[in-house]
Amino acid sequence: MAARELRRMRAGNMTLRRGLFLAHRYAGLGIALFLMVAAVTGTLLTFRDRADAMLNPGLFRVSAGPVRPAPELVARVLADHPTWRVVRFALQPHSGEALRAVMVRTPDAAPDDVFIDPLDGGVVGTRSRQAGLDRAHAMQLMYDLHATLALGTAGRLFMGVAAVCWLALTVAGLVITLPRRRPLLAAWQPAWRLNRQMLARRPWPELHRVIGLWTIPFMIVMALTSVAMNFFDEAFAPVATFLSPPRAGSPFADDAPPPAIHAGPLLGYAAAEAIARTWAAHVHPDMLPIALTDDPARDLYGVSFTPGGTALYTGFGRITCHIDRHDGHIAWIDDPHLDGAGTLAIRALYPLHSGQVAGWPTMGCVLAIGIATGFMIVSGVLPWLRRQCRPARSDRRA
Repeated sequence: MAARELRRMRAGNMTLRRGLFLAHRYAGLGIALFLMVAAVTGTLLTFRDRADAMLNPGLFRVSAGPVRPAPELVARVLADHPTWRVVRFALQPHSGEALRAVMVRTPDAAPDDVFIDPLDGGVVGTRSRQAGLDRAHAMQLMYDLHATLALGTAGRLFMGVAAVCWLALTVAGLVITLPRRRPLLAAWQPAWRLNRQMLARRPWPELHRVIGLWTIPFMIVMALTSVAMNFFDEAFAPVATFLSPPRAGSPFADDAPPPAIHAGPLLGYAAAEAIARTWAAHVHPDMLPIALTDDPARDLYGVSFTPGGTALYTGFGRITCHIDRHDGHIAWIDDPHLDGAGTLAIRALYPLHSGQVAGWPTMGCVLAIGIATGFMIVSGVLPWLRRQCRPARSDRRA
């Protein structure tokens, strides 16, 4: 009886393993093309700003020299173009690099990128923020392909389903490598090493297994964040805020009351930056301002800070000091550490997925994972295609 029961358990395990293997294979084949698009575009987007500057030196590069404060530069642009309206602009001008701002140039139009010479405030060039096949809009096209296949909401939801399949086949791939004998860890160790004999006979499956095992923690993080970002409004954000509600009183909440109407002149960008710097000097002395937003709908300026003024979204992202545009009082501090775990989870998504969470080392890691994902797709699809071609070759020979 014991032997029969043991054989029955082994047969059940083999059936489960076979089912997981088939699910891993056909889920991978089903999303291979879309996952390859995401891997290639994600790899290119890892260094998006640098790639954008290399493609468009006429917009990003200017003559070197002493730079002026960013609020002064933007004020000069608005003086020359009084109908333009600021959405946001960078606060860290650098010699030889154009200061980048987002502005609405015509009423009821979409915002455009405006590149400003930090020497004198002259406009170097402008471009729309839409995707396109030309060099100026190539990186935005890469982003749209990566996030939505350039198909809008329908494409985003489809990529969310593909991300769920990616997560499932990744977990299934891990399970089917587990050994049948005990002790588990000792018996599992050979699966993590390349077998030279198998590498000579079946190189693609051998490399597929070993590379997959060594990268699986990072693959799971990328898949989980992909699922959360693609279903952000539909599932992730509501669940996160329900389990851990943020602070009350935010002017950005859906149920926030409309702002009071103020009369009189605006405070100005330079004064708003000075107020925010004074606040940060007491609360976050290690941080520097990186960007300023102008929000007339809520009648607020927002000055964002990062450690050392880096443009990367390290940690849980930026901390923003929101200031009334008229009287200069601090209306709200957007700091994820002041809210619950739900806000921290929401703010961690983009830094984790982009690899910016710990700076250049983790960005390099995301770059490597993108390359590994592309290799996993190729090494999984090619052996299957060869097997499909074998019957046809046998028929031709006969």
